[in-house]
Amino acid sequence: MNVLLTNDDGIDAPGLRALADALSALGDVTVVAPATNQSAVGRGLSYGRMGPDEDNGGGTGLGESADDPFTVTIPHESHELGYAVHGTPCDCVILGVGTFEPDVVVAGCNAGANLGVHVLPRSGTASAATEAASLGVPGVAVSMDVLGSGRSNLGPADYERASAIGRDVVAEALAGEVFEAADYLNVNVPGPQRELSGLSITRPTEQYDMHADMADGRFSIHNPLWAEMAHGDIPDEDDTDRRAILDDYVSVSPLTLPRTGIDDEVLDHLRARFDGIVD
Repeated sequence: MNVLLTNDDGIDAPGLRALADALSALGDVTVVAPATNQSAVGRGLSYGRMGPDEDNGGGTGLGESADDPFTVTIPHESHELGYAVHGTPCDCVILGVGTFEPDVVVAGCNAGANLGVHVLPRSGTASAATEAASLGVPGVAVSMDVLGSGRSNLGPADYERASAIGRDVVAEALAGEVFEAADYLNVNVPGPQRELSGLSITRPTEQYDMHADMADGRFSIHNPLWAEMAHGDIPDEDDTDRRAILDDYVSVSPLTLPRTGIDDEVLDHLRARFDGIVD
C-alpha cells in the first residue's frame, strides 16, 4: 500500500512524525507536508496567490506565462521525512496525489481536535482529506484533543496512541466497504492523559458560536464552545463528534463531498425568478 501523509502543523510537528511511524506498518509512506505551520487555512491553495518564483506570502498570479499557462511552481526542500513544501495542506495533497499516486491520503496527527460541521472547512487537516476525496483518493484526517495536555510540551511519544488508532481506522476502512459510502473520514482521539471509553461513529456537531469585540481600539475573537469544552459543559447531542471526545470516545465521522442538492423544481423557480435581469 502506498500512503501519502501530510498535515497542517508543519513537517516538523511531533504528531506528523508519530503518524508516519505508525502508518509504516501499512506500507510505503511518502510525506509531503507544509514547511511551516498552516493551521486553519482550510482549502486554501497557493495557486492564484503566488508567481512561479515566489513563496506563498500573499503575492498574486495565476501562472500566466505564455510558455506554461496557468501553472505555478511550489517551492520545496528535501526533509528527512520527505518533502517540505512552501504551501498549504491542499497544495501538498495535489502535489502528492499527482506525483506519487497513493492508495490513501492521511492528514495529521493534528495538535488539537477538529470538530463540527462549521469548523471542518476551516481546518487544514480536514481539508487535506477533503482535497484527497475531491481527487478521487480516500482521505482520512487524524486529530488529537490537546486540551489540558500542555500542547507546547508534547512530543512524538504523546501522539503514539492517537496515531496507532488512526492507522487502524485507515486499515479497517480500506479493507471494508467504508469508502463506498463515505468519501473521507474525520478521526478525533482524546488526549494521551485520558482513558478511552471506546470508539463512536459520529456526525459533526452543528453547534457553532464565535464572539467578537472591540475594546481600546483592538479587535478580539473568543471561541465560547472551546471554553465550554474545557469546562466539560457543551450543548452537543450524544451522537456528535464533540460529545464523543468529551466522553472519552474516539470519534470517527464518515463524510461526503458537497453535492449539488437543488432539485429541478427549485431550479425552475430560480430560473423564472431571475429571468430578465440580463437582456
